[in-house]
Amino acid sequence: MKLVYFIDHLRSDGSQTVLRQLVEGLAPRGHDQMVICLNDSWDGPLVERLRTAGADVRIVGKMALASGYGLVSVWHWLRSAHFDVAVTLLFVSDVIGRALAGLAGVPRIVTTLQTRNINYTSLQRWFVRQTMHWADAVVISSIELRDFGISEEGARPDRIHIIPHAVRVEDYQSSVDQKSLRIEFGVPVDGWLLGSVGRLTHQKGFDVLLHALSVLSRDDLNLLLFGVGEEESKLRALAAELNLQERVHFAGYRRDIPRLLGALDVYVQPSRFEGMPLALLEAMAAARPVIASSIDGNRDLIENGVHGWLVPPEDPVMLSTAIQEAISDFKEAQRRGISAHQRVAAHFGVDSMVLRWEELLLRK
Repeated sequence: MKLVYFIDHLRSDGSQTVLRQLVEGLAPRGHDQMVICLNDSWDGPLVERLRTAGADVRIVGKMALASGYGLVSVWHWLRSAHFDVAVTLLFVSDVIGRALAGLAGVPRIVTTLQTRNINYTSLQRWFVRQTMHWADAVVISSIELRDFGISEEGARPDRIHIIPHAVRVEDYQSSVDQKSLRIEFGVPVDGWLLGSVGRLTHQKGFDVLLHALSVLSRDDLNLLLFGVGEEESKLRALAAELNLQERVHFAGYRRDIPRLLGALDVYVQPSRFEGMPLALLEAMAAARPVIASSIDGNRDLIENGVHGWLVPPEDPVMLSTAIQEAISDFKEAQRRGISAHQRVAAHFGVDSMVLRWEELLLRK
């Protein structure tokens, strides 16, 4: 089978991790794969991993797209290579990838709905709906995305397939010790250490987490935020406004998250909306006590009181209460972390995910 993937950019975010897992998982099965990155923004090690797995990675770039030359080039690649299936991930790739693959005569087009895209403008939503008819299948990571995909993005109910995200649990079995982690990031060696991973954007709700820490008003709580994004300066200003600047530590982008997660006392995922967040899956794989907002894919992963805590989104008071409960009865918190690990190990493995994708891609 000849596969072509369209993706907006190749920075190391959640959708790019899914893409990498697919490319690396399908390569040993004998499939020929190409990745078309529409933006000229990429992470070198990620591109190298894709190429090492045998994928042909082609970068188009904004200027080439804007001039029209990039669109013609991609159409030519699609026509000449005779791909069997095109897979699209993220907004620009969904719109452009579906259209170009359809016009180039690619026999089968599979698109993905990664999250509840409530941040889309009316124009973006229009483009998504106008190109959805080209999709022969729509893959969602959570059952809770189904109604949204039908009503807001124009997906046909009979073309929706649920394939949850996945992690390799064995990657999270060893970790740095907590003292070393604290020293590395300048965190006090005493007290509780919370952590969260994600792009520093409004979607991820880190401002809600900062307000929750302010409600708790405890000097023995420190927070590590792993990630970069457009709201970093705003979050730093909010931390200072709430007098948290000494206890909130911006750790930036890291490639070694599996090694670092295990050294956290509690992992917090305060997102406003998600599909099925890989960062939360990773924290569960690392057997961390997890606290997450009760939204979409989070509810697929966590049963409140069993695998962790679920709290209403946009509610810093309830979030602070859950954090207090976790550190007050840490033995119970650890029990929930172990339960979360067992759930991920049993139901969210990469090999199973790749097999389900392959079965879908091979359908006629």
